[in-house]
Amino acid sequence: MKKNFAVVLAVAAVVAAGAGGARYLKNDTAQAVAPTTAPGPTVVELAASEISEVRKTDLRFNVPLAGTLRPVDQTTLKSEVAAKVSEVLVQEGQPVKKGDVLVRLDTEDLETRLNERVANLESAKAQLVLAEKNRSMKLSLQQKGYAAQASVNEVESSYRAAQASVRAQQAQVDLARKALEEAVVKAPMDGFVSERAVNPGDKVPVDGMLLTLIDLAKLEIEAPVPTNEIARVAVGQKASFRVPGIEGREFSGRVERINPTTKAGSRSIPVYIRVENGDQVLRGGMFASGDIVVREVKEVVAVPPEAVRGDADRKYVLKLDGGKIARQSVEVSEDATATLVAVKSGLSEGDTVVSAPSIILEPGTPVRIGGK
Repeated sequence: MKKNFAVVLAVAAVVAAGAGGARYLKNDTAQAVAPTTAPGPTVVELAASEISEVRKTDLRFNVPLAGTLRPVDQTTLKSEVAAKVSEVLVQEGQPVKKGDVLVRLDTEDLETRLNERVANLESAKAQLVLAEKNRSMKLSLQQKGYAAQASVNEVESSYRAAQASVRAQQAQVDLARKALEEAVVKAPMDGFVSERAVNPGDKVPVDGMLLTLIDLAKLEIEAPVPTNEIARVAVGQKASFRVPGIEGREFSGRVERINPTTKAGSRSIPVYIRVENGDQVLRGGMFASGDIVVREVKEVVAVPPEAVRGDADRKYVLKLDGGKIARQSVEVSEDATATLVAVKSGLSEGDTVVSAPSIILEPGTPVRIGGK
């Protein structure tokens, strides 16, 4: 019995030892065949605001402008005669057409004056007829030898004086008739009434102000330009500007004239910019600010200046190439604005570059764009 029990224990020990050995062998084998994976390069995420797409564009070089809009054509209507205002047919802001009656002056005194001068003219004409008869009679008597030369000279002088009197009275009649016509004041042009200075019943003297008319179809900006910038400005250059209160719209004009001298008390020279205002949105007195385009470069490859790196001798950009960063050498032009710089070579339209100067990436770095 004891002998059999010992044999059973020995067999159990052998089986247990074999099982443990098998477990350890299995673990060692698993460790031997387990694959080893090296960590990949880190992908850098760039925001859309940190990159720029290379594009062709027009570069504009500007000189700032600021000034007040004013009508090119305006006129102040004044009374040509001393008279009482009978009727005013317009108000401020009212549009008028050329030939419209605007003001009527009282014509009673003017008509009386005209009638008086017409009567004087008729009297002068009668005197002329009498002087002509006397002259003819004296000349006839002289031919027959019955009139002295002195008497002939006298009637000749009277005749010429009568002629002069008729011409003088005729001139007075013409003036009186013209004054009567000018008692009806008409618009000399299309426009708007900007100021009304009289009312019915007012007495106005000769050259007394009645109304002011302005034409809004053509306006002008007088913009002072510093003397150190004036050499870049020339007649015919385009200008663009904006007006407070008219949001979302940019207006255009053209340099019409340049003043030959500086403005008193300043170091600036007035430049006059003509503005077509066909829709009459703009008004006199509005403030305008914008730029005069002094030079324009058409269709150039351009990037933000922040995208260009390196020193004066060696320029490059960080370009996205197949999802990775590449260092691309570029040749830049002297044509540069505050927001764009022209690139002569090294980039093509459609390329994408890193435009955030604070981002430093090594070539080959994988990148992706945030949100994509």
